[in-house]
Amino acid sequence: MKQKFISRIGVKAWNDPSDFFMELPLSKVSPRSIEISSKEDNNGRYWTTKVSATLLGDVILLHEPCIIKVRLTTGYYILGTEDLPCHPTVKEDELCEFSLEYKTKYRPCPVKKVLSIAPDCD
Repeated sequence: MKQKFISRIGVKAWNDPSDFFMELPLSKVSPRSIEISSKEDNNGRYWTTKVSATLLGDVILLHEPCIIKVRLTTGYYILGTEDLPCHPTVKEDELCEFSLEYKTKYRPCPVKKVLSIAPDCD
């Protein structure tokens, strides 16, 4: 599957029951992408979702198990659950490089964005 452009990325703690995701400070000039691929081995087929982006600063929540919301122009993906949270990699330098590789048994399905008169509603 080809890469898709990410418009926003949100994060919350793996055990946070709320629907609120803190928005990550994404660099506007560096590329950010999501790529979904599948592979088959002796245990069957599994799906890998790779996310990469450059952040303007470090976010403490990314150093703990978390749940990530990746928003595209057409919808969004939720990566991670309370049972199987994400463990992103953050490389700190002048800018922070954020990357995530999340494997699942089932193909990730995007949640289609619902049109609303309120711009920040899903």
